Amino acid sequence: MKTYDIQEQMYLGISNPSGGVALNNDLFIVADDEDNLLRIYDRNSGDKPLQKIALSSVFKGEIADGEDLEIDLESAAEIEGIVFWIGSHSSSRTGEYRSARHRLFAINIKLSEKGKFVATPAGEIYTTLIDDLEQDSRFDNYHLRKAKKSQAKAIGGLSIEGLAATPERTLLIGFRNPLSGGEIKEGRLENGKALLVELLNPFEIIHGLKARFSDPIELDLDGYGIREITRRKAHKYLIVAGPYHENVETEDHGKEEGRLYKWSSKSGKLNCLKKIDLEGFNIEAAIFYPDNNDCVQLLSDDGTVMGANGFRSLTLTL
Repeated sequence: MKTYDIQEQMYLGISNPSGGVALNNDLFIVADDEDNLLRIYDRNSGDKPLQKIALSSVFKGEIADGEDLEIDLESAAEIEGIVFWIGSHSSSRTGEYRSARHRLFAINIKLSEKGKFVATPAGEIYTTLIDDLEQDSRFDNYHLRKAKKSQAKAIGGLSIEGLAATPERTLLIGFRNPLSGGEIKEGRLENGKALLVELLNPFEIIHGLKARFSDPIELDLDGYGIREITRRKAHKYLIVAGPYHENVETEDHGKEEGRLYKWSSKSGKLNCLKKIDLEGFNIEAAIFYPDNNDCVQLLSDDGTVMGANGFRSLTLTL
């Protein structure tokens, strides 16, 4: 089996990176699921971010900062220079509905003459993704009406963590939870399949039209949900998979490690990259740069593991 040369880097400023895209061959922009700020980093430097962008200043009067108002940003995808971002659509830790998290929106990010990036809205914020899926009978098996009222990491809960563009200018939305099928053993769901939803008209929904979806896509990720999905080239994707649950060690269960998969949306072929050791990492973002679609940068949400000072990055060639 192939082994992988992995380079590790540390970045300062946040500890909960949760989704990002490359701005060019040297810079990436990343969200933190604990606030409504976007941060721009030099991929080659471990310093603090070069710039911060407050979404409350981009969507004035629509996005606010404060307790329980975070969007819980989880992933991003770029289509023809426009970057789409998605919230988790999950409830609070206690199962309370959080309307601020039900958001999918797009922004333009341009470099100004002064050398700073400026973000502007690309259309309106879309807030009815789950409602629209509930009204589509093809998604009845996922019990989304019940899921959105459950704890995100409970069996049958709701959590979106992946977003990827397609060559057809659609978006693939990856669910960490709920999973399809499987069986419950010792209080956990095993052997469930992960859900991908293709949003067929992302540019229409940000201009007020109703969402349209393709048939649900189910992937066998060995019982894991989708923590991130990123398009590599053409119809080839990299999927970061991980447990749907809290993933803490208990008397009955050990801590589970995340996995990477290659997936072709055209052929349906799915391969686990078994020689990549992600032990100790909590990968939530995967970024490909324009100059090399064989090389991926993985960002780890280290949370309290690394304190509030930084996060780790793994770069490897597939």
